[in-house]
Amino acid sequence: MNEPASPRKTAPVTVARDIDTGRIIARGGDGLAHGILERTFFLREVHGATWHRMSPTVLPEDQAAVAQLAVARLQAAGYRVEADAECATETTQDRYVTDGRSIANLAAAIRDAASPAEVSDRLEEVTAAHDGILASLDQLLHSLAAVYDGLGGPADRHVAARMRYLAEHRLGPITADLLHTRAELADRTTAPARPGTSLPAAVPLAAPAPTASGRTR
Repeated sequence: MNEPASPRKTAPVTVARDIDTGRIIARGGDGLAHGILERTFFLREVHGATWHRMSPTVLPEDQAAVAQLAVARLQAAGYRVEADAECATETTQDRYVTDGRSIANLAAAIRDAASPAEVSDRLEEVTAAHDGILASLDQLLHSLAAVYDGLGGPADRHVAARMRYLAEHRLGPITADLLHTRAELADRTTAPARPGTSLPAAVPLAAPAPTASGRTR
């Protein structure tokens, strides 16, 4: 069992089955708590206040176990959780390092960078072609479009078109701007490359080949 983090000075998070709808509902908490819930099969709802309901993808026989997992993760992060008997657990479970947290760590590294050159270097993971962060987000949007293409509902093709629009007309300009930003920051410095990196050696020019007459070309 993992030891919980220091208690957070926030209102408790409640996790319980709603009497009227029969769904397991979570209320309260801040942005971090919401992220924990959303990574544990809860869906965010915003109707005046933010709350979460368990996803209908969770089978009825698994709902109590999933709710207990969410409670354990919240408790590991230092939240006080008020849960009904079905959802309660005394255990804790540390959160794994998420993709979002990795990007947040990258943002922190950019804030703490000592020079424009270092910021430019950090941006390589964001702007890299094919498998950088922005390129991967482009693939995600097109994958969602493909999913909606296959659903066949009356409005599904419009959702698919919207996903492609976001990839091509919203994400594209962001990518172009950040590519320009990375190059502009790199061009501000003449500092040597990062330790452990080296430029490829220049390839010497080949000597002119003699012709049949003995002249060089």
